[in-house]
Amino acid sequence: MINTYYVNLNNEVKAVSSPYDITEDKKWIWVDLNEPSEDEAKVLEEYFKFHPLTIDDATVVQQRPKFKQYEDYQFIVFYALDLKTLESEEIDIFIGEDYIVTYHKERFEEIDTIVRKLLNQSIQFNEPKDILLNILDDIVDNYFPFIYDIEDKVFNFEDRHNVDISTKNLIDDTFDLRQELLLIKRTVQPMKDLVYRMREGKVLQLQEQQLLYLTHIYDHLMKQMEMVDASREMTSDIRDNYISLNSFKMNNIMKILTIYSVVFMPLTLIAGIYGMNFTNMPELSWHYAYYVVLVIMIVIALIMLTIFKKKKWF
Repeated sequence: MINTYYVNLNNEVKAVSSPYDITEDKKWIWVDLNEPSEDEAKVLEEYFKFHPLTIDDATVVQQRPKFKQYEDYQFIVFYALDLKTLESEEIDIFIGEDYIVTYHKERFEEIDTIVRKLLNQSIQFNEPKDILLNILDDIVDNYFPFIYDIEDKVFNFEDRHNVDISTKNLIDDTFDLRQELLLIKRTVQPMKDLVYRMREGKVLQLQEQQLLYLTHIYDHLMKQMEMVDASREMTSDIRDNYISLNSFKMNNIMKILTIYSVVFMPLTLIAGIYGMNFTNMPELSWHYAYYVVLVIMIVIALIMLTIFKKKKWF
């Protein structure tokens, strides 16, 4: 679908289907290509005459967030996050002096929001750069719910610490959480670098208020990256702590089993000696031999347990 919005010389915002349908002079134009067909996508080449490599980047190749400068326009790739899968969704933007073109293969709520603001004139959009900055701001702000949700999950691990839950389940959940954090970071980090280049490169020739707006967006991305890194660090600590705790419990079990094994070693030796049934074993004919051997075995066990206890081995 292709939608076109433009501002005429009387500062009236109007909507038409195609840029070819505009019959009056205009200040600037916004063409939104939402899941366009091949025929609709031809407007990039035939009407705007964009560079073929740029069109190929937008229509075929999935890009990372990027910013490219051409002779009379800039090509920018943004990424939003899918609410269900946390996968990145690409939106390609062409922006010139008096036009902006948005190209995306999925429906973006951020785009719909900007369109409503434009048509209702609830926010003053003086030029295409204002559209660009508002789209970027909405995309970045929509990262926050994902990051806050992940952060809440991380903090909930502290509550689970006091619940009888198996270490295996906890470790599995921790790795799942780290996977989600990695997916978010793969989107937020390149977006932060992109906005930094846009701000420092000064290629867009932003006005002072627009530059402040872009700095505000960059600050949000910085905060998001700090939250993601902090959550990743916390999950690493949780994972390491529970692995250490599990190792500690296992070592205690092995220590106790080893102590019992050592205690029974001399007892087993005595039982083995008197279990050989040789003919010439005088003790076998003693009346109290059985009781004496039992007492000796008990004394040996008690002595060894006392020694281990004094050494605080258990």
